[in-house]
Amino acid sequence: MNKNVNQLIPVADFLGAVLGENTEIIVHDLTNYDHSVVHIINGHISNRKIGDSITDLILKFITTESKGEKQFICNYNSKTAEGKLLYSSTYFIRDEHNEIVGALGLNSDYHEVKKSLSFLTSLLPNHVDDKVLALNNIKENLSTNSEAISENKIDTIISQFDIIPARMTIAEKTEIITALNDCGIFKIRGSVQEVANKLNMSEPSVYRYIKKIKIKKD
Repeated sequence: MNKNVNQLIPVADFLGAVLGENTEIIVHDLTNYDHSVVHIINGHISNRKIGDSITDLILKFITTESKGEKQFICNYNSKTAEGKLLYSSTYFIRDEHNEIVGALGLNSDYHEVKKSLSFLTSLLPNHVDDKVLALNNIKENLSTNSEAISENKIDTIISQFDIIPARMTIAEKTEIITALNDCGIFKIRGSVQEVANKLNMSEPSVYRYIKKIKIKKD
């Protein structure tokens, strides 16, 4: 385990004791994206376990903020593989070279509390169900494996285009692959093959697109 990540394990245990059973505390070691979870408390909340994978939010943060100074993201909505909505925050662990080597996540399940609040707020005029609002503002999917993260992100981005992949232009495929590259999806093993299958392309063609995109950015 990375030494910087290992130093946060006692902090995770402390938070677990303080926050109680309604909050999951999870530690990721980013040495291996496919099996990044190295410590978890109250794993019943997201049904994840040690050895499960990185999340899409962490993957995107590594891609966009790896050289920055931003240390954490607070108070956002996440969703489990079963569709349960959670209230989350993530602290990113950096080493002495400012490289992101891990993450400490808090995922709270306030379902029972919110049921009581929902009844009370439903009595108010102009009430809008906060679950509807939350579903439109999901920032992180708490999947148990990297393949699910990859497939979900690929399908989400492709669905934004009102045309089947077989009829897409080079420009449209470039836009899709650029968006996926910006999300860090191609850091996940097997993602190039998945994109090739979804876009009716060969794997070498996808790699050529990625190479052109990186050259253009540089």
